[in-house]
Amino acid sequence: MIQPKFLQQGDTIAIVAPSKRILPNELDQEITMIKDWGFKVLVGKNIYAQHQFGYAYAGTTQQRLHDFQEALDNPNIQAIWCARGGYGAIQLIDSLDFSRFAQSPKWIIGYSDITVFHTKLQQLGYQSIHGMVVKKLAHTLYHPSTYESVRQLLIGENPTYPLLAHPINITGETTGILLGGNLSILYSLLGSETSINPENKILLIEDWYENWYHIDRMMMSLQRAGILQKLRGILVGNFTRMDVEEENTTDFEKAFDPMSLQIIHQYVKDLQIPVAFHVPAGHTGHNMAMRFGAKVELKIQSNSVNLTYI
Repeated sequence: MIQPKFLQQGDTIAIVAPSKRILPNELDQEITMIKDWGFKVLVGKNIYAQHQFGYAYAGTTQQRLHDFQEALDNPNIQAIWCARGGYGAIQLIDSLDFSRFAQSPKWIIGYSDITVFHTKLQQLGYQSIHGMVVKKLAHTLYHPSTYESVRQLLIGENPTYPLLAHPINITGETTGILLGGNLSILYSLLGSETSINPENKILLIEDWYENWYHIDRMMMSLQRAGILQKLRGILVGNFTRMDVEEENTTDFEKAFDPMSLQIIHQYVKDLQIPVAFHVPAGHTGHNMAMRFGAKVELKIQSNSVNLTYI
């Protein structure tokens, strides 16, 4: 996979909103943080546009497409950081032209709905960063490494991943290309040209606000599509606010919903590949950035888990 250039002081990060709307001043604190890191910030022309069409989009499809395409094409931009997730990236992906991007590749950063762009970049052969979007989730306390791990990857440093032993981890050692993202998005892309290619891959999955039976449906679909059987390893990230709070009274706010993890375990336990649960990635305050498209080594023992870039 082609690795974009790492950033240096004075390089420019573009912020665009390809999915849900952004309200004025919602990004002020994070823009200041990026500037304090030593980078310039270029905000998309339509960043605060709003379009109601069954959903609160960050502008019309054409407005969102315009900003993302301009960022892809601009050789003076070294990274594109998505303002937030939600829904809407899928409306852009087939209309984007990556030809100028190929002349000056840049990092694309985000998670959740931004999984759409990660899968496209995997198809094209480029690395990207699965990590925090610019905007914080409401009412969420953030771990310092959530944003710091994004900065580290952008400048070429590799963060240390605090992966802990877990009773249902499946031990083993493997190497492969890291990819994945939001399980609902990966499921929605099955059968399309941007469906994930599982050959020689280690898959990260995470999700939130999903019914337990839908977790089963999605895992069953990955199994029936032959995805799970071809993977070299799996990282199970945050599954939080699952099912409905009235029924999930004890675990709804937990970062790692026990029932969701048990459902996933049923699909991975016989694959004979290493599987790590409780990976801090997803819709919680501890969302460690990862370099998708990079080759990694995963070692899972009964008392330890290690993920390292090769």
